[in-house]
Amino acid sequence: MFNRLVTAWFRLLGGPPCFRIYGKGRQEKEWRVIEVFATKRRNTDSGWPSPFWRGTLITWTSSVIAMGWDCAAELLREQASEPASREHPVEVPGGRLNPLLRPPGAPLTFATISEILAHECGHTWQARRLGCLYWPVGAVFTLWREGKQFWNHFENQASAEGQFGGLVNGSVCPALMEHLPRRPA
Repeated sequence: MFNRLVTAWFRLLGGPPCFRIYGKGRQEKEWRVIEVFATKRRNTDSGWPSPFWRGTLITWTSSVIAMGWDCAAELLREQASEPASREHPVEVPGGRLNPLLRPPGAPLTFATISEILAHECGHTWQARRLGCLYWPVGAVFTLWREGKQFWNHFENQASAEGQFGGLVNGSVCPALMEHLPRRPA
């Protein structure tokens, strides 16, 4: 009930999403459609002083993720060159965004926007399971990021569980489509 009410509120205030994606947690059998909303306040170069807004992706409910327009454009470029699909989803390498926390043998590269979105899909799975407890639990434990302590479990779990199954065909808004690289004629 909580997720449906908050999701409806985001749709009312946020207008149409910039695109929709397929996402799920590893333990889920079915893919869910998740709406991704973009806002200038979350752009990397926004004037907002808070690190909780500028340059971040955030899961609000089990079916709503927010990001900056700059991240949305970068995701679109990534997906144009290496598209994710439900058959070949993007996952967080080694189950950790932080390359230094990955198991031996996992790539030591910084996470791509697609991998960060997979992490957020892990949070949508948590929001689905926790309902109205997601916000207080997420607000407390997201601050601690990934790590090796018990209080890092929330973030570690999102990275280990999240799967991004690609963009829903035809869901990218026209304003964002302008950022797609043009193919030569």
